[in-house]
Amino acid sequence: MFILVLFGYKQYKVFTIDVLGNTLLDCIWTQAIKEITKLLTAKDEQHQKDQKTAQQKISSNEKRISAINQQLQEEGLLEAPTGKKDDKKGAKPPPQKKGKDAPPSNPLEAEKLELQKDTEKQQEYVTKYTDKLNKIKVAQEKFKDLNEKYHNDQLVIELCDKTGERKFVKTKLDGIANTFLSDKGTYILAYLQAPVTPDEEEQLMALEFEGYLARTVDEDIGAVEEPLLQLQPKKDDKKKKGKK
Repeated sequence: MFILVLFGYKQYKVFTIDVLGNTLLDCIWTQAIKEITKLLTAKDEQHQKDQKTAQQKISSNEKRISAINQQLQEEGLLEAPTGKKDDKKGAKPPPQKKGKDAPPSNPLEAEKLELQKDTEKQQEYVTKYTDKLNKIKVAQEKFKDLNEKYHNDQLVIELCDKTGERKFVKTKLDGIANTFLSDKGTYILAYLQAPVTPDEEEQLMALEFEGYLARTVDEDIGAVEEPLLQLQPKKDDKKKKGKK
């Protein structure tokens, strides 16, 4: 008998449930933390490579733009950096565009324009990858902290379905898991987050991280975050909304 457990970002593992609940839960947690850590590390390395590639493209573009400017100056189509025109050559005015969005008629000017556009795009990549890398570090610290709390018996973990319906496995750890978990069932690995203030209740949190950390910048286009848990509002919350 087996179950499918979801965690992290689009990650899952199959576990047998013909074992004690305590053994199963410990195995699920250990494997999930291991897989999440592995994926975040791999994405961190990949993002660094992609960021470096973007930086190299920026450097290459800037060198080519500089060479184009030099050539345009020699042809008298561009003012020298000093702002003074070359009187001997007689600087020619740049080609006029026939339309608002018409490309430059000079091939060098056209190439320069494309390089400038690509440079802006690569600079955006560098900025976005910097943000991803910073957030990955935060996520890694979060999971490290959760793992320490778990091993110090300071964290209650849970299995539930997408709506947040809990199996209350903590009360069944001494029994065989197949007596309270369904064969071929799909469960989400979650944990209980302690309330910040006395007025708050503990919250059920999926052991996951946002897909933004795992995707490339290009993959972010049109992407929609889909959390593992789709908690249903409590009855009290529904009443409050109805009164407003």
